[in-house]
Amino acid sequence: MEIINKALKFIIFLIFGILIFQVLTYIFVPKWTDQEDPATGRVRGYYKEDTNTIDVLAIGASSVGKGYSPIEVWNKYGITSYNLGTSNQTMSFAYYLIKEAINYQSIKVIVLDMDTIFSETNAPEGEYRKLFDNMKLGKVKIGAINDKNLKIEDKDKLSYVFPLLRFHTRFQDIKNIDFKYLLNDENENLSYKGMAITVGVKPYIDNERYMEEKNDEGPVISDENLYYTNEIIKLCKDRNIKLIFMTIPSATSGPIGKQVLDWSLNKNRQVEELANKNEIEFIDFNLPGIQKKIGFDWLKDSSDCGNHLNVYGAEKVSNYIGKILSEEYNVPDHRNDKEISNNWNEIAKKYQERKTKMEKKLADNKK
Repeated sequence: MEIINKALKFIIFLIFGILIFQVLTYIFVPKWTDQEDPATGRVRGYYKEDTNTIDVLAIGASSVGKGYSPIEVWNKYGITSYNLGTSNQTMSFAYYLIKEAINYQSIKVIVLDMDTIFSETNAPEGEYRKLFDNMKLGKVKIGAINDKNLKIEDKDKLSYVFPLLRFHTRFQDIKNIDFKYLLNDENENLSYKGMAITVGVKPYIDNERYMEEKNDEGPVISDENLYYTNEIIKLCKDRNIKLIFMTIPSATSGPIGKQVLDWSLNKNRQVEELANKNEIEFIDFNLPGIQKKIGFDWLKDSSDCGNHLNVYGAEKVSNYIGKILSEEYNVPDHRNDKEISNNWNEIAKKYQERKTKMEKKLADNKK
């Protein structure tokens, strides 16, 4: 009897210890909730979607995070999609995001931004944290942490499994939002099915010159990025998921004042060749012809001088993608499905309210 009592006390102590550790983890791990990069709400929000209700994923870097609007696609076509664009996303990140995402939803189509294929093969620690500290612990996350190409040092790997080991000294930085997340209150994550809304306008004044022949120089797709791209292609084929290559309009990269040309004909031709080889549709929104077709205007639709889109440019791009998803890929319209539409219409209402509020604030600031 005494042995049983000791065993029960040990089990209770262990459970209590685990609970405290989990609570402290939720409090101490940083929350990425600003409007420019709502990474915490974006990644965690995906897990909260009802199983098998998301048909389309948009994957890519911050150009996708701000440049693809699942709400616009829902409003126009009734298609349920989710934006998993993360800042400085590498192709290896995209691969592991896709592997994780398709475990929770029966995805029919993935729209993959191909600007990522020219990115650096590793990223700053902050970008790793935004993704992996918000990803559920499981086979995919463990595989990513141990992937030698991601270059996570052995001494840091355990902290990606138990983030509290990295952030246990973060006393002075604790804010109200840290406790709200503990209480499962994510109303302030500012992510609308993954999208970050930006209403400001800072035009790109060189218009289409970045796609001229004189700028036909740039990087070559690295072997590492090509490897992960081929892994994504294989994964989609194995799971019977349609794959679309895409590039969001992105004339420049880097901070304002220090920007350099981003996309080019050189990049377009490399991706086009890869797409043709694998019989994958490629939609390049940087081409003048398609920009004219969707009514895209660099003077109105850019938020930061040609690097990212504002909500107006994002809605033009998304409307066009939605039309293709509906007409060419037969992705279903769920607007008559009450169980799905109630949730989506509620988020769509909040999206419009947020957009209107931001527009009013911007207008007031200009007075």
